[in-house]
Amino acid sequence: MRLLGIGAVALALLAAVPARALEERIVLAPGGPAVHEARSQAPGARSGPGQASFDDWRADGAVLRRGFKGALEYALATDAYRAGTGTDLLLHFDGRPDAGAWNDEAGLWTARPGAGASIDSDLALFGSGAAAFRGAGSGLTLSPGPRALLARDSRFGDFSIEFWLYPANAENGEVVLMWQSLRKSGKDVLPQQLSCVITAGRLDWSFYGFFAPPETTKASYPSFPALTNLELAGRSPLVPRIWSHHLVRFDSSTGLLEYLVDGRPEAIAHVTSTGHEGGTVFTPAVGGGGDLFLGPEFSGLVDEFRLSRSFVGEPVQRPYGKDPALVVSPVVDLGFGHSRLVAIEAAMKVPGSSGIELSYRIAEEAAGWSLDRPGWIPLRADRPLPPGIFGRYVQVRAELFTDGGGTLTPSLSALTLRYEPDPPPPPPARVVAFPKDGAIELRWTRVPVADLGGYLVYYGENPGEYLGRVAVEGESPIDAGQALSITLSGLRNGQLYFFAVASYDAAVGATPAFRPSTRAGDFSDEVAARPSRTAP
Repeated sequence: MRLLGIGAVALALLAAVPARALEERIVLAPGGPAVHEARSQAPGARSGPGQASFDDWRADGAVLRRGFKGALEYALATDAYRAGTGTDLLLHFDGRPDAGAWNDEAGLWTARPGAGASIDSDLALFGSGAAAFRGAGSGLTLSPGPRALLARDSRFGDFSIEFWLYPANAENGEVVLMWQSLRKSGKDVLPQQLSCVITAGRLDWSFYGFFAPPETTKASYPSFPALTNLELAGRSPLVPRIWSHHLVRFDSSTGLLEYLVDGRPEAIAHVTSTGHEGGTVFTPAVGGGGDLFLGPEFSGLVDEFRLSRSFVGEPVQRPYGKDPALVVSPVVDLGFGHSRLVAIEAAMKVPGSSGIELSYRIAEEAAGWSLDRPGWIPLRADRPLPPGIFGRYVQVRAELFTDGGGTLTPSLSALTLRYEPDPPPPPPARVVAFPKDGAIELRWTRVPVADLGGYLVYYGENPGEYLGRVAVEGESPIDAGQALSITLSGLRNGQLYFFAVASYDAAVGATPAFRPSTRAGDFSDEVAARPSRTAP
């Protein structure tokens, strides 16, 4: 994992130590809460930022998966196959072995794993799992339903068989795929076989008695079984512990039977009366039917196994698509306006030529936040941010790109926001109220901070509820500037009023335009007084 300078947000507060400069961290991990780490805390400063203010992690084209030491991380979603009108059998091998990992998405086949078969989630090329086989006895038995391609007495035209293969050793004689049956032809009973076997480090496909001439012309080809005993030998060697894609496809309009590895033609044959292009086309003809065995004597992994009633013209060769994925963090509240964002760090892995592009946005207020407001700012996560980046609400966006071959994915496992909070000044230590005729005079002690902007005076007719509107000087709160006293007039004699004073700082350079109420700190101790005609 490489630490570069960038679902909800758990708080863990480190020991507070006096420091002249405040710097704190908020760590966001996909699938978990944000963690607030106050590395340095000025005496008297408040804590508690880091909660996601709204939204949660959002992802488009990315998925959560288990990464280093089981931690969750975002990675590109694979372009898994989907069942269509021509899909006869489709196995993704995703999920738990006891919870649907062996299910056929097309719903036409029933799968029964052998004792040694399992699901491997670490090396899966697509989705969350791949079928893992460990030699003889660990294969997958696939039984066709009455409407399946290899059901009893089935006749069909185009078909394709495709899968991804990850051999452990690629030893000679390993059987990847096997189907056998018997078919009557007149008075004869003909054996049928479709197999895929590793020979000399390559895949060798065999079709024996699998094809037959049309019923109307069968008598014209008494020796047709010999014409349908076909082999397709691959040329590309299998590389142990490397994924490769394998496809056999048949075109019933021309009789072309073709084998491709990673999209490249390896071998062809023509299932025709001439054995070449032209002549009568022979098509698949199933006799008594039978089970299809996947990996009956094979050690390694298989992923995305598909049997189709069509000629697959453009096989999927990229586990990851060409379009980038988008991951957007929650909007994080730094706790105080005018906090300085120092850096955004990312814990991420970028293998090969894959990549992650980061951007961020920051604002003083959450009001008006939308998909594109405020605007996104490109981010170089391996360097600090320029000075003068201030605000309270922060969000980070990551675009994930695969490599040129579409086989590698970057991953994002954590974001760290480093920032210097700017808490408002403390309230006056002492506030005193003096009753007058129809008025109250308030006095308070000076707050000794360098960036003091002034004081706000709150008042009301109930304890802790400062909703007053009757004072000539204005509604609560009243901005007293940097004065240390104020007289509120126009009050009703005999009515008890309650008061508190808060300080605010100057927030130099804050955006949007500075308003004292957005920078006010805690209330002072509450005081109360009752205007009276007899007051001095």
